[in-house]
Amino acid sequence: MISIYMIFTALVQTALAKESMECDLSEPTGAPNCFGALAESLFFHLPTNMKKLILRRKGASTILNIANMTVIISEEYTSRSTYFPNGTFKLDNARKTDSGDYQLEPFGSDGRLLNKTNMHLEIQAPVSKPAVTQMCLTPEQMNISCSSEGDGVKLILSLDGLLLMQTGGHSQSLSRSTVDTLSLAGSTAKQHKPIVSNVAISLHGQLTGNLMCNVRNNVSREETVIRLTSCDGSISLSSHVTVAVIASGATLLLLLALFLGIKHLNNKTSPITVSEDNAEDEIVYSDVRVMKHTRTTIPESITMNIC
Repeated sequence: MISIYMIFTALVQTALAKESMECDLSEPTGAPNCFGALAESLFFHLPTNMKKLILRRKGASTILNIANMTVIISEEYTSRSTYFPNGTFKLDNARKTDSGDYQLEPFGSDGRLLNKTNMHLEIQAPVSKPAVTQMCLTPEQMNISCSSEGDGVKLILSLDGLLLMQTGGHSQSLSRSTVDTLSLAGSTAKQHKPIVSNVAISLHGQLTGNLMCNVRNNVSREETVIRLTSCDGSISLSSHVTVAVIASGATLLLLLALFLGIKHLNNKTSPITVSEDNAEDEIVYSDVRVMKHTRTTIPESITMNIC
C-alpha cells in the first residue's frame, strides 16, 4: 500500500544536525557518489519547481513520487522519511540495505522527462575511538598498535606532529575473529558485524613524545593521543614510577650498607674498651651511588612494520 501525503501548508524544516550527511541531486550532473552514516539521518536535495519528480532505487520500486503538489512515499520508507517543500527528502536511521544505485527523474511543466540523474549511495559504519597500545620488547625496541572499528577506515600515526605512517582505507587487516565471522556468516550477519582495522609499527625503544592515532572514513573521524615513554629496561613502569623506585632503592642501599658495615666491624675487630683517656669515635663510611637514567635522543632511523 502507498501512503499519500497532501501538502496544504508550508512546513518549517528543522535545522540539519552536524552529523547528518547530504546527497545533492538538485543539479542535472548530480553527485555520482554519496555517503551516509549508519543509523544517522541522510538528506537528499532535490530540484524544485518541477511538475513531476520521481526518485527510485535502480531495480526496485519507486521511493518518492511528487506530482501536482501531491507527495507519495512508498510504504517501505513512510515510517522513517519526510519530504520538505524546499525540495529536501530526509531519510532517518540509515541502513546498510539503503546502499545502492539511485535515479532521479524530473519532468518539466509540459510533462516531458528532462533528464535522468544517477547516484551511488554507500552507507558506512562510523569509526570508533581508536585503541592505542605501547609494548616494550627491549630497551632498544617497542611496538605500537592502533585499532578501530568501522567501514573503510583510514589510520594515521604521528609522533609530536611527525607523520610515522598511514593506511589508505581499503587495505586494513581484519581481526581474526572478524574474518572468521564474515567468511562463515550469511549476508545479514555481514551487515551488522563491525570490521576491525589494525595497524602496528616498530620504533626505537628510547623514543618519547605524544603519539597520536587518527582514524577516519567518509562519514566520521576520531583520534587518541598517548604519552610515549622510553623503554629503560622496564616494560611496565612509567617514568615517574621509575623515579620513585630509584629513590626507594637508594634508601634501602644506604640502610643495607650501614648494617653490613656495623656487622663487618663486629666480626673483624676486637672489642675496644672505651675510657675517658682513650675514647675515640669510630665512623663507618658507605659509598652509595644512585644511577640516574638518561634519555636518548631520537635515532636517525625508524623501522615500521604494518600488520
